[in-house]
Amino acid sequence: MPFLISRSTIKAIFLVLSIVAVGCSKVTEFNGFDPGLDVLTKLEKGKSKKSKVKDLLGEPPIIKGVGGGTWIYFSQEMEKIAFYEPKVVSRSIILLTFTGDSRLSEIERYTIENSRIIDISTKKVVSGGRKLTILQQIFGNIGNFSSQNLQQ
Repeated sequence: MPFLISRSTIKAIFLVLSIVAVGCSKVTEFNGFDPGLDVLTKLEKGKSKKSKVKDLLGEPPIIKGVGGGTWIYFSQEMEKIAFYEPKVVSRSIILLTFTGDSRLSEIERYTIENSRIIDISTKKVVSGGRKLTILQQIFGNIGNFSSQNLQQ
């Protein structure tokens, strides 16, 4: 007697296989902003001022140095497949350095092949706030309300 598979079993197998295939598909994530070489060619060293750069590229995500002397624009593309660690596929970092009179003095472009480590401070300022005990929280509002507040 031949082994027969019902249509509902075939549909269930197809559904499970399609869910597995979709779950293992590649997810691409793009972060940041890459202006491209055509926009960077419009910038002139020694002539372009911060206002022109801001008009062309927008507000820089990172400003470093004394008086905002270095602007950093960056972008990266990451791929992730299923549960594996995300992998950086491409990265672009543009460092724009300005002189004291807000003129562009240097344009540096780095990719994933020739990038360098840029020290960006990640320190956070945490406010202590008021630390109240449970009894202070329970009895803290006694006397803060009047009968007039309750009537409204």
